[in-house]
Amino acid sequence: MRARIELCQLAQSSRSQGADSMNTASALISIVTDARAQTFALHADLTDEQMLGPLLSIVNPPLWEIGHVGWFMEHWVLRHALGEPGIMASSEAVYNSATVAHDTRWDLLLPSRVQTIKYLEDLRDRVVDRLANGPITPELDYFTQLSVYHEDMHTEAFTYTRQTHGYTPPAQVHPASAPTVAGPLPGDAEVAGGTFILGAEPDGGFVFDNEKWDHELEIAPFKIARAAVTQAEFAEFTESGGYLYPKLWCPAGQKWLKEFGAEHPRYWRRAADEWERRAYDKWVPLEPNRPVVHVNWYEADAFCRWAGRR
Repeated sequence: MRARIELCQLAQSSRSQGADSMNTASALISIVTDARAQTFALHADLTDEQMLGPLLSIVNPPLWEIGHVGWFMEHWVLRHALGEPGIMASSEAVYNSATVAHDTRWDLLLPSRVQTIKYLEDLRDRVVDRLANGPITPELDYFTQLSVYHEDMHTEAFTYTRQTHGYTPPAQVHPASAPTVAGPLPGDAEVAGGTFILGAEPDGGFVFDNEKWDHELEIAPFKIARAAVTQAEFAEFTESGGYLYPKLWCPAGQKWLKEFGAEHPRYWRRAADEWERRAYDKWVPLEPNRPVVHVNWYEADAFCRWAGRR
């Protein structure tokens, strides 16, 4: 209910922007069809078994998640913005992430893969038809965009789910090693202080609630590393015993270390005398100057304490 109130308040703010700031029907149709095509492409090559996957706290079963993407559009565009009945009567009970507990999503009587894809296709076609035949109201404009950006965020989740489970990379992703000629870029860049404008302008079109509204901030001069922490730098931290010294870890980090027994980043392994990282379903040599990824806050905090950074 809180989310519903917040979204309705955002729609009210979009109404105050006036018709001039609204998108055309063709623009909205374009982003709807593009987002749905990306969703389909990210799952087209997965087996039915992979579409469910093992129960993990950090991901969703892909079959449930793509249905959830459809439910979000059905709920906010069809039912809310257009005031029309939905397409799947049971979608609220099955796909509403606010009421369906995460760990139960593997045990639900989900529609089949074919039925789920048909559900998303029918939703896309219904929304496209309503956009094409107008009118485009501020509510329809706002909630169509919201559903697309929500789908885009799940596209990211679909991608990292494939990494988490060690599936093959999606066709859009090329996990090959980065060029070895790039970097390193050591040292700091000095950033002059001054007035910084943070947030979105009220008349700038679609915004999320955490972007409202633009305001001035005074920023003191500071220095920042010229590049992200590299895999070579993090390997040095790891090899120096960074995961073994409790003094480098905050109390919560020490608890995490004890629980999971981590000795290096999640997708790293030692092969002979070098490190490798898992890129989806393949192990590749660790590229020294590639930014380190797939470390959590505790690991990043410990590294910074070790390196004298923050």
